[in-house]
Amino acid sequence: MNDGAESAAFSGLFRQVDVGLRREIDGAAASPGVGIGPAYVVDRRRVHVLHTHIDRDRVESEIERLHEALRACRQQIEVVKSKLPHGEHRQILKAQQMILRDPDLIQRTETLIREDLANAEWALTTVTDQILEVLGHADDNYIRERGSDLTYLIENVLQALLGEHGDEIDPPAGSVVVAQDLSPADTARMHRCQVAGLVTGVGGKTSHSAIMARSLQIPAVVGVDDVLAAVDAGDLIVVDAVRGRIIVRPTPEEVAHFQAERDRHLAFEQKIRKEHAFPAVSIDGLHVRVRANIAISEELDLALRHGAEGVGLYRSEYMFMNRDTLPSEEEHYRMAKHVLRRCAPYTVVFRTFDLGADKPTKLLEMEDERNPAMGMRSLRLALRERDMFLSQLRGFLRAGVHGPLAIMLPLVGGVDELGAGLDAIEEARDQLATAGVAHADDIDIGVMIETPAAALTAEHFASRVDFLSIGTNDLIQYTLAIDRENEAVSYLYQPMHPAILRLIKEVAEAGARNNVPVSLCGEMAADPRYTWVLLGLGVAELSMHPSAIPVIKHIIRSSKTDDMKALAQRVLKVDSASEADELVLATMRARFPEHLRHGCSEGEGGP
Repeated sequence: MNDGAESAAFSGLFRQVDVGLRREIDGAAASPGVGIGPAYVVDRRRVHVLHTHIDRDRVESEIERLHEALRACRQQIEVVKSKLPHGEHRQILKAQQMILRDPDLIQRTETLIREDLANAEWALTTVTDQILEVLGHADDNYIRERGSDLTYLIENVLQALLGEHGDEIDPPAGSVVVAQDLSPADTARMHRCQVAGLVTGVGGKTSHSAIMARSLQIPAVVGVDDVLAAVDAGDLIVVDAVRGRIIVRPTPEEVAHFQAERDRHLAFEQKIRKEHAFPAVSIDGLHVRVRANIAISEELDLALRHGAEGVGLYRSEYMFMNRDTLPSEEEHYRMAKHVLRRCAPYTVVFRTFDLGADKPTKLLEMEDERNPAMGMRSLRLALRERDMFLSQLRGFLRAGVHGPLAIMLPLVGGVDELGAGLDAIEEARDQLATAGVAHADDIDIGVMIETPAAALTAEHFASRVDFLSIGTNDLIQYTLAIDRENEAVSYLYQPMHPAILRLIKEVAEAGARNNVPVSLCGEMAADPRYTWVLLGLGVAELSMHPSAIPVIKHIIRSSKTDDMKALAQRVLKVDSASEADELVLATMRARFPEHLRHGCSEGEGGP
């Protein structure tokens, strides 16, 4: 749409809308950018499921009806997938099809049909609700977002069972799609419709719909409370996915402002995407390896497309979710082999399973803990569940013959615990050698530094491992005694707290003294406000969610080491987190205003 036509269209909308009804509603920026357009509202009601018992002679036909519905839904996704170019969006849709083939989901549903004589709809919703209950108790956002994926897929299966057909989204070009929730297939359809943006009432940055929106470069704000009550079809909406908000029925002045911001944003986006494959080398020659944090293999294409030099954190615990049986050694091997081959020649760092009461799985008997963040989790749990641990380690070691693989142990508290973890790796290696199974003998082994104890004794770790990785999400939580999931104290979660900065410096210096690289894989790595501080403190590598990589790499290529070190030294001398925040924000905003608009968490640090 040209500028004249766009202005005329918006003028027409203003004649129809009472600008006095303007509303501004906060959400979370899931896919960066600015979108402006009339609302296309999608209001789907939950499918009503009848609970009925069937006659025993109908069991097999009822099971076949279930499989027919699953096949129909997989085919619907296949039609959408076939219309898309190759890329990470196709991989996500493929993952959705795999969910609809999940043997655990299907077998449990079939069991209820056979044993309880439940109709297929009733059996399917019962099993789904059981899975959703487990996912809903997880502290990890990524796990909870998988519940949203499952809910949407099962709604489609139920519609197929009932002979209903969900309305296919077909928004006009230039519109903003508004819905309570959207599936990845819905999001994929928007690519060909050329929508201006999307807004949902639920979801987070790690939902598959959000990942799809980022890969298709559609501005998106999610988690907007009561969005369907606030927006009527045809309302003009600004999707401010820089700051994480929407403006319903904006003023003409606001429209002009955001049109200019959108154009500026797109120009900057095109610039950094052209350079995404360049290495992150500073003006004076400092090479910073920038890697990706991923949890499922379909995110790997997104990471590589955004210029990741490998994977700095592969969250292997997601293989243990939503199933009745433990993943086998063979499954660990096949998963790691696939990721390594896809990522070659870059290294993939696999974190051993970081499970516990905060990341629940029905595969383990876990006691209810009053403080799960400090309870039986991560390496502590792995050492207790030794057979399960050794199975995963054997799978990883076998996969190591297919590419550069590294193993990282989470939440290591001291050298005794580290020693036990290293012994387990050696035991797994000996088991494979005794059985005559091919495996990698020479792999890097590292630890996550996530507690004050680990940070303060990093010197002892650095002399025993090949790399250190600082997990700032937990390090901040444990150091400042802040539950990062508790909104009442979330304001105290301060990455620039003097204690956090000193601990990061301590770890970086311990690594340098022992010639061991130190990476950082927490949320701080993805925030452009902190790039200079982290590198100035001596962090050598950064690992982050894929969409943040181009912005961070561009900052590094535009910087000098002396400037980064100077800012870090200034920040270390201040007395409070608020003062440090002000200093860092002022410095980075002066040098990288567009980078901050693109990359700060939910728009923090923007204009």
